[in-house]
Formats: sequence, C-alpha cells, structure tokens
Amino acid sequence: MKKIAAVILAAGKASRFGSCKALALINDRPLIESSITAANVVTPDVYIATGYWHKALSQAATDNQWKAKLLYIDNWQQGIGDVISHVTHTLCDDYDGLLFLLADQPAITGDNVALLCQVYERHQSDAACCQYPDTIGVPAIINARVFDELKALKGDEGAKKLLMDRAHLIDKLALDQCNIDIDTPEDLENYVHYLTHMSSLW
Repeated sequence: MKKIAAVILAAGKASRFGSCKALALINDRPLIESSITAANVVTPDVYIATGYWHKALSQAATDNQWKAKLLYIDNWQQGIGDVISHVTHTLCDDYDGLLFLLADQPAITGDNVALLCQVYERHQSDAACCQYPDTIGVPAIINARVFDELKALKGDEGAKKLLMDRAHLIDKLALDQCNIDIDTPEDLENYVHYLTHMSSLW
C-alpha cells in the first residue's frame, strides 16, 4: 500500500454548535475520537488540522493520548480551501496520498475507511470518496497526482469541485454511516437519543 497520511479537518470555529464541537461527548468520548480511531486502522500517520480551537484540542490530545499529531493552520479563518492547501503544502513531500476526514462524523468506522482505501488502491484512481444521496464528500483519499490542485485551493471552496471534475478518475463508494454528521447541539442530542434507543432494543 502506498504511504498515506490521514488528515482530520478540525480548524473551524463551529459557530452553529456554539463550542468546540470536536470535543462534544458521545458515550463519554470526544466526538473527534471516532475519526481518529477510524484513521488509525489504515495509517499510523494521523494529523488533526486545528485552528480556532487549537488550545482545547491540544490539551485533549494530551489528556486522551490520541494517536495523532496536531497541525496548526494559522490562516484557518480564510476558509476550508486555505486549510486544505496549507495541509497539502506541509505533507506533500512525505506521502503518496492524503485521506481527509471530518471531526464530526460520529458513526464512521475503521471498516469504512479501510474499504475506501482498498478501492483506491485497487483502481489506482486520482481519488476515492463517499457517495451520499445528494452529493459526494469525505472521507476522501486524494492521490499525489492531484496535490498541485489541492495547494491552489483558497477561501471557502473545498476539494469537492475536484472530486466532481470529470478530468479525474474518481471512485465513489456509498458508505451510509459516514452520512451522519453533527452540526448543532440538536444534532448531537438526536444522535445520542438514537444510540440510547438502539441500545435499549438489545
């Protein structure tokens, strides 16, 4: 398998959530740990791209002994495009591909990410990403062949435009668990309620 680094995007302010969303607790575990654990299944090289909540995430990383390194993005306010560009410039010389994940996907598993990696490796594609009912998105693996385009991203434009570009060979997988994300406290409450209800059925 080619050398891949996983990057968990957690640089934003999470304004809709009102606090550090990545550290919101689900079953006594910070939300971001789902992505860290999933990423650790496919690579030991896991990075958390931080920004507004860097200090809080840095403390949590130490307290919880996360198997991940923090990568502070000083221009995180400029938008997700600048964050991805910064990350790619920093890591491009050491890796053949970058696996991007979010910090707010509570149901993501190592099996999900491993399957994505298997398809990516088998087809030698430019990228592999998740196919959702109405769009595509992360987790997504981007091949080094596309790094220059990632470096050119700016502002609020993320990598989705590249994933939808027909000039690239893109593998798309339906991974329903990855379609669950937490944007607001209500989302968190509903997800915790769902987990509680499901556990009561066993």
